Amino acid sequence: MKALSLLRKYARPILASLALTAGFVFVMRVGALPVLPAEGAFGDMLWWPAAGFIAALTASMLTKYARVHFLLAPVASIPMRRIMNISCIAMAIITLLPLRLGEMARPALLRERGKVSGWAVTATVGAERIIDGVVFGLMLLAGLALAPPHEPVPDHIGGLPVPAALVPRAAVTATAVFGVALVVMMAFYWRRALARSLTERLIGMFSRKLADRITNVVVRMSEGLGFLTNVRYSGPYLAVTVVSVLANVLAVRFLSVAVGIPGLDFAESSVVLGVLALGFALPNAPGFFGAVQLALYAGLALYVAPDMITREGATFVFAYYVGYLFVVMSLAVGGLILEYALPGRAEQPAS
Repeated sequence: MKALSLLRKYARPILASLALTAGFVFVMRVGALPVLPAEGAFGDMLWWPAAGFIAALTASMLTKYARVHFLLAPVASIPMRRIMNISCIAMAIITLLPLRLGEMARPALLRERGKVSGWAVTATVGAERIIDGVVFGLMLLAGLALAPPHEPVPDHIGGLPVPAALVPRAAVTATAVFGVALVVMMAFYWRRALARSLTERLIGMFSRKLADRITNVVVRMSEGLGFLTNVRYSGPYLAVTVVSVLANVLAVRFLSVAVGIPGLDFAESSVVLGVLALGFALPNAPGFFGAVQLALYAGLALYVAPDMITREGATFVFAYYVGYLFVVMSLAVGGLILEYALPGRAEQPAS
């Protein structure tokens, strides 16, 4: 009975995730974009850059988790060890659950009655996602400026009748959307009364109840920008963010060398990573399946010859996806052990 009750409760997200997964599989089959590389594809792989890919991706993840300290510092004093453990676990939950339902994992795991509320942590998650969108968007635009797509730009991605030239346009649009979101949240933080009044008036014309809900949510989420007013926190946060992004770009560069994709330099690797970041921002199927593959194929199509996309490109896409899952899940297992199997160590204050 309990199993049936749980199935009914989560029927909608389960069905939605299955539909998303099926949709991604259908699109990739139509576009002749392989989910699996050709047999023997890894026979010629260079293993030293492949190891560099895993090391750089791990470094990117760990620095990404470490910067959460600077987000939370103005809200509550939480030991760095606990922040790292919970961030590792939360990232695995975000990856496994569909439709980004796992975004509430970090607030749920870090909240403590009387010390830090779930809403306070949720505010920092919202701020983190928006700032990441702006950072990756700007990186993508800078990469496109430094490394324009190879001419002629393909009028398809694999077998999909989607021009690769749409990628730069999507980059501009996404960066603008995240930029506007950041401005709105900053307005709510620094000009709370004015922003609240304008929101209530504009949305209140259609629904007063909806206006109140939206205003309260944005006000609470804007509190996550509190660290920006203090250079002691915002400076290190942005610096660690840059280190994390550069490590991820290096991971892409290492993997391109490992699978034999020629000429994918640092700027071009930045573009591929920026397109991937757009894919991660979309509603996801479990494991980000489909979104990762399609985003990587779209990024590679700007610089890799069409006849290589389904060979070396397929190997690259598969290796990145498997490597990403391996790093995320390995760090999550470590976080679970340190946080729950060794609680005495996890409770020690950060040095």
